[in-house]
Amino acid sequence: MESILVQVMRPIFKPEDQNRAKFILYPYRIYHIKLLYKRLKMSDRVVDYFAYVDCYRFGVERGDGIIEIQEWKVPKDVIMSPNITEEEARQKAVESAFNWGNLMVISWWTPKIEVVQEVEVYKVFWIFEKEGEVYVMDSLTGDKFKLKDLI
Repeated sequence: MESILVQVMRPIFKPEDQNRAKFILYPYRIYHIKLLYKRLKMSDRVVDYFAYVDCYRFGVERGDGIIEIQEWKVPKDVIMSPNITEEEARQKAVESAFNWGNLMVISWWTPKIEVVQEVEVYKVFWIFEKEGEVYVMDSLTGDKFKLKDLI
């Protein structure tokens, strides 16, 4: 099986017996976006926005920064394919930044929006067995789910 080099969000949580655990890589795109607002009789305001776009379900979450990233060499068959294009992910991130920024800053003008950084990355989901049950664990939250409940 051919292996490729990918970037993953550094796992925070791992199964107890990590050597026997398998994993699947879930597609995300992370964006660092700057919004520049002009304001009447006040200094201009620049805000940073970090968008984590779920490229499988097409959702977006706001982050505090870009999470620590590692490079892993993995077989191609553990990587989930995105359901959206890079352009769709970028548009979703910019839209989310625009909506959030307009809640934070009062301005008469549309902000100037700049995508400073864009990263294609994967989130690790561990698959492991415990007491005869197969579980899936989110590597960033530690949440565990029985596989049979997800199918």
